[in-house]
Amino acid sequence: MRADKGEGHAVRARRAGVTVSAAESARSPAQQPGPLVVTADLELLDNVLAAAAAAGVEPTVTAEPGSIRPLWSAAPLVVIGADRAGQVAELVLPHRTEVFVAGVDDDVAGLARWSAPLGAAVVGLPQGAGLLTAAIADATGRPSGSGRVVVVVGGSGGVGGSSVAAALAVGAADRGLSTMLVDLDRFGGGIDLLVGAESVAGWRWPRLSGAEGHLGDLTGHLPRVAGIDVLSVAREGELGLAPGPVKSVLLSATRSHRLVVVDLPRGQDPVAAEALRRAALTLVVAGADVRGIAAAQQLLRELRGTTAELGVVVRRPRGGGIGAQLVADALQLPLAGVVGEDASIRHGAERGDPPGRATRSPLGKLSRRLLDRLDFRDLAA
Repeated sequence: MRADKGEGHAVRARRAGVTVSAAESARSPAQQPGPLVVTADLELLDNVLAAAAAAGVEPTVTAEPGSIRPLWSAAPLVVIGADRAGQVAELVLPHRTEVFVAGVDDDVAGLARWSAPLGAAVVGLPQGAGLLTAAIADATGRPSGSGRVVVVVGGSGGVGGSSVAAALAVGAADRGLSTMLVDLDRFGGGIDLLVGAESVAGWRWPRLSGAEGHLGDLTGHLPRVAGIDVLSVAREGELGLAPGPVKSVLLSATRSHRLVVVDLPRGQDPVAAEALRRAALTLVVAGADVRGIAAAQQLLRELRGTTAELGVVVRRPRGGGIGAQLVADALQLPLAGVVGEDASIRHGAERGDPPGRATRSPLGKLSRRLLDRLDFRDLAA
């Protein structure tokens, strides 16, 4: 729906007759469709349009439920006003996700009766406008949070990719950034063990295995240690890792946290792809020897073109190994940092201290350098 600047949403709705406009009906198939809004309640519509505007999208609006069948499946998200919920339910439309029934705040309990018939979530407005904006942004692919995702992946086994990820998260939290550490290594044994959170109560991935679409703030539900929220794989039962839940969790995390550090396994799959395509930066941890370089080169053949920016952290053995810049040149990546053998990891694990907690340790120093040199200062607000 389009209108001149300064006009109220309800005024625009009246002028449009609260119907699908010819321009919207003729939308190019290549153009991303907007949310579908079904209501004749102008006050409610005003709130829904404001939420859509905050997400930077323009919805298709109709007051006639009978007109929505051809739009039902194509719309990224559907908002049904309480005034039209009964009529839409009578259409017996195909089941789909990303459906919301909207009404006034003081009638949320009344709205709930339509949740099952429509397969819909319930949102009261205007109080729930923020949630609706985030859901619209998620469904339409618009950025819905200011947080940034950094992925860390080992170029070969045993180079300490998980330790680098944990140290980066700890360093960010020490700077006052709200930080989440997300474990996507299904066979890594659980990153909660590495950071000393194995006995801390909170959700692990199996609890989120059914998460699809919009997901609320996970703060307070996850184990928290050293100032970071930790989402770990479990060591028993269902792993809970699938592309849909991973997408929902990362979208939620970037709304609630300024930095989201993802520990990624070396093998690439659809779960890894969800993290890589959302990453502002992907760090490959490579060993400073011939085999480490060869293994990282194999991995990079899969990574290039799947993520926005790549950098390498060189892990040098006790004897020194190949020079860090030579490793970076061989991989054709910018050198993001160098870390040597770190005895504090072993001693810290015995005490339950996360990697990088000791600020003078090699990982602690690496974390500070990464946060300084890779322009994370813009997150500190």
